[in-house]
Amino acid sequence: MSKQQDFYDTIDEIAQYGISKGIFHLTTSTTAIKGTSITINKQTVINFGSCSYLGLEFDPQLKEGAKAAIDNYGTQFSASRAYISLGLYDELQQLLEKIFEAPCVITPTTTLGHIAAIPVLISNDCAVIMDQQVHNSVQGAVQLLKPHGVTVELVRHNRMDLLEEKICALRATHKQIWYMADGIYSMFGDSCPIDTIFLLLEKYPELHFYVDDAHGMSIHGKYGRGFVLSRHTIHKKMVMATSLNKAFASGGGVLVFGNAAWAEKVGNVGGPLLSSGPMQPSALGAAIASARLHLSAALPVLQERLRKNIAFTLAMLKKYQLPLVSEAGAAIFFVAVSYPKLGHNVVARMLKKGFYVNLGIFPTVPMRQTGIRFTVTSLHLPAQIESMVKTLSIELLEAMTEEGITLQQVYKAFKLPLPLIKAKTRRIASARASIYLSHFNSIRDIEPATWDKLFEGKGIFDWKGLQVLENSFCDNKLPEDNWLFDYLMVKDEAGNIIAATFLTTSLWKEDMLSPAPISAQLEEKRKTDPYYLTSRVICSGSLLTEGPHLYIDHTHPLWKEAIPVILEKIYALREQHNASHIVLRDFYGLRRDLDRLMADNGFIKTALPDTHIVPSMDWNSPQEFYDSLSVNNRDHIRKKVLRHIPRFEVEVIKVSNWQEEIEHWYDLYLNVKEKSFELNTFTLPAKLFKQLAHNEHWEKLQLTLKHTTSDAENKPCCVVFSYMSKTAYMPVLIGIDYTHNAEFNIYRQALYQLLLRAKKTGKAKLFLGFSAGLEKQKIGAEPQQVYAYLHSHDSYPMEALAAYAATGKKRKPGTGLTYKGRVHDS
Repeated sequence: MSKQQDFYDTIDEIAQYGISKGIFHLTTSTTAIKGTSITINKQTVINFGSCSYLGLEFDPQLKEGAKAAIDNYGTQFSASRAYISLGLYDELQQLLEKIFEAPCVITPTTTLGHIAAIPVLISNDCAVIMDQQVHNSVQGAVQLLKPHGVTVELVRHNRMDLLEEKICALRATHKQIWYMADGIYSMFGDSCPIDTIFLLLEKYPELHFYVDDAHGMSIHGKYGRGFVLSRHTIHKKMVMATSLNKAFASGGGVLVFGNAAWAEKVGNVGGPLLSSGPMQPSALGAAIASARLHLSAALPVLQERLRKNIAFTLAMLKKYQLPLVSEAGAAIFFVAVSYPKLGHNVVARMLKKGFYVNLGIFPTVPMRQTGIRFTVTSLHLPAQIESMVKTLSIELLEAMTEEGITLQQVYKAFKLPLPLIKAKTRRIASARASIYLSHFNSIRDIEPATWDKLFEGKGIFDWKGLQVLENSFCDNKLPEDNWLFDYLMVKDEAGNIIAATFLTTSLWKEDMLSPAPISAQLEEKRKTDPYYLTSRVICSGSLLTEGPHLYIDHTHPLWKEAIPVILEKIYALREQHNASHIVLRDFYGLRRDLDRLMADNGFIKTALPDTHIVPSMDWNSPQEFYDSLSVNNRDHIRKKVLRHIPRFEVEVIKVSNWQEEIEHWYDLYLNVKEKSFELNTFTLPAKLFKQLAHNEHWEKLQLTLKHTTSDAENKPCCVVFSYMSKTAYMPVLIGIDYTHNAEFNIYRQALYQLLLRAKKTGKAKLFLGFSAGLEKQKIGAEPQQVYAYLHSHDSYPMEALAAYAATGKKRKPGTGLTYKGRVHDS
């Protein structure tokens, strides 16, 4: 499964969950809409979700304009605008150019406007820098540039210092640099720092500005020209896209250009302007009427009415002490709730109380920055606004108590300063009162029998295996070689273990699973900057282990209460260890109840590479194993493996104290590591190999080619380090001398010898890990899908994730999933 498809599956899961909760994909009844009231599921509610901020959808002039256009031109005028357009287009364009005092091009929608303009304006020798929260429609249009090799980067939201750094880094190699942002951002309602952007436009000749001001249109500025142009006259190096479908209350979009040449070129060759359907006559008629209203004395009156409602709403939010994320003066408000489960709860409660509000949730915002998004319009009455805000304050506290979430947690998730809270929550009986969390810093603090009862045979993380890892990843010189270990257990009152896990906090490379060419490029950068694009991550398991690191007793009636207790502790550990991301892995199969529980607590599900397991060793001899294979696999084994067996000396070493031998093994590992951009991790420390060499629970399977001519070639050509549990044989690390690999198929020989060794030791299963899947399947291994749940401090909203999920290009530090499995070959 591709990362992009996995991303869409995650969004589908979130959407389906919201639908099941009765808060997504709602429809109004067929009864007439009047003012701010709508009917949903036979219940009349006050609508606090409209983007028609001035209430012009009910204006008689706009309605008559739409009706007259239908009477005169019919319901549609179906022709490509490259050939012919309704005369209403010319009339509307002239009016819009009066509003903006700049050249304009009308588009069927704002999204199609982006698709028309961006590929035309930006050539292959340009660079694009997008704010991480710029609208999805902008990022979608930018994707059209990537096949042509245009450099595309992201910058943290509204961080002008980081933007300037990127401009300085790119200006020497790119003719133009386009910064793309929103005027008013559609979720949090905050604005771009427009004054600073204009200063940068003057400072750097290469810098150009593309801005989507859909939510600023009509409500700000002279003639309603929007937030951005209310502060500055349009810059000659600037393009503004805006919507006629929100406060303008008609339909379509408009591109506003800093120079006429750009407008003419986009109008002539912009794809959707040539082949896409035009605006319908009714929308054009309404837009003309709206434009005339914007140019009249009526608009300032409507703007002032809305401004008063915005100011009143802010006053009510302060009065009722709700955690507002932004106060930019927009008609969009975002009240922080943090956890998705709390957001679902509050929106459902508000509907029952007669108020329709939106849930701001991943992928439009980071997963743990879920919030209640609502809008106000000029149609709302102050009494309606206060009633809604008061109800929201009550229902939020009730829902927080129900979900076991505190205001402190909410403010912390958004990095907001915690105010003096006068409101109190009531205490209710909770199942959490009967479960207990234990936290340990070393496996030595846990009884071996207790731990192994949960994890023995599931990976190299039984009690003895973890002791080796703790010994290996401490007191090393390099930061990536030092891991922090934490162990968590949740028990009920009787002492029964409901859930348990171990965690490591370590430094990860962001590009571990990126395409190999991307990692190769980044490694060139890391020759001078070794920690470029790296992040500190806390994960269940470690970079070296694979398997079900989180034990859950799904038969226990309190397991759904135990998991949030563990997650809250992990959040605290992340803060304590200064980690950017949380990765919980590995999970097998599909459990909808667990998926929804993790989503409710702010985690995104993603697929990892398939692992490979030989599930049965019920053959009695190599010949019997060979006979059990398919015809094609028998042919492969015969030609690539069996014919070379006489050339190899195979030795199993339990313990080695010979320093020269250990150093050679490490050199063999480095040969593989240098080729493994497919799994781009930090090089493991030599200390680990010494630990494994001295440990009798780790077998060292060594292959040496016979009858070679030089002493150097008589050294082992392959070594595999394998952990043995009571039931499973688990190869973990491999080293190869590639000198004769093509001739003698050393890697394939190693896989076959591992199979024979696992059988000889009497193990029930052979764990072969991920990568090189076809090779492993040829010796009877079966692929198994593996999943992880992710959470980041700085998770991107949908725009960034959709833009980069499949490409791996120029990703922001901290967004890449990294993963280390078992034996692999480059």
